[in-house]
Amino acid sequence: MPQRMFRSYQGLLLFGLCLFFVFKAINGQLTWYINVRFIPLTILGMIFLGVLAQTVFSEIRRSRKHEQEHPEHHHEHDHAPSAANLWFMLIPLVIGLLIPARPLDSSAFSTKGFNTSAPLVSSDSSAQIFETESEERNILDWLKIFNFETDITQFIGQKASVVGFVYFDETLEANQFFVSRFVVSCCAADGFAIAMPVLWEDAATLQQDAWVVVQGTIDTVDLNGQRTPMIVAEAINATDIPAQPYLFP
Repeated sequence: MPQRMFRSYQGLLLFGLCLFFVFKAINGQLTWYINVRFIPLTILGMIFLGVLAQTVFSEIRRSRKHEQEHPEHHHEHDHAPSAANLWFMLIPLVIGLLIPARPLDSSAFSTKGFNTSAPLVSSDSSAQIFETESEERNILDWLKIFNFETDITQFIGQKASVVGFVYFDETLEANQFFVSRFVVSCCAADGFAIAMPVLWEDAATLQQDAWVVVQGTIDTVDLNGQRTPMIVAEAINATDIPAQPYLFP
């Protein structure tokens, strides 16, 4: 492959990757892949890709101008790196374009499993939860409280309002289901699922993976020998997937 053709494809691929990440940032899907705290670093990466693409195109223009000014020095068959390098650059772009973007759901439970506690979260991070209104706590907040607080009786009967997706498990009764979210420390690859059992008489009317807002009061249930917070639902309403479907510890 001629050098100029190789560099042209290289520049187009770099520019394509840059546009791909910019598009993900604009439509809010970056947080479907990475922790929100890495967004600034990702934006720097987009800028870097754009600068690299511009550098490649500038080099091509300079080369073309040089050939026009010095045609005797033109070598049409200058050596270029192996075209295999372009395929390696193309793979992540093709995967990103062909595989529809969606957050993790219950289909990942078979490989990742799920927790009804918060074992991977430091107790230091739970201090401010006790100052938060009970209906503002999310699933991770409630699991932190039950994981680190020795006297949980004070939380029984408190109002709760959490957002998550529905997951039915054979260990629960017919009028129960799990309301679930994924917690992401770095990226979706290290995400792990957490879940709270919900007691609701019309649980059978819900669909697996449907996103819902569960409102009710806190009670407890023993799961696998562990005392776990359970929501006795008073109302369950369908909702859209949140702009940030994952929770961040």
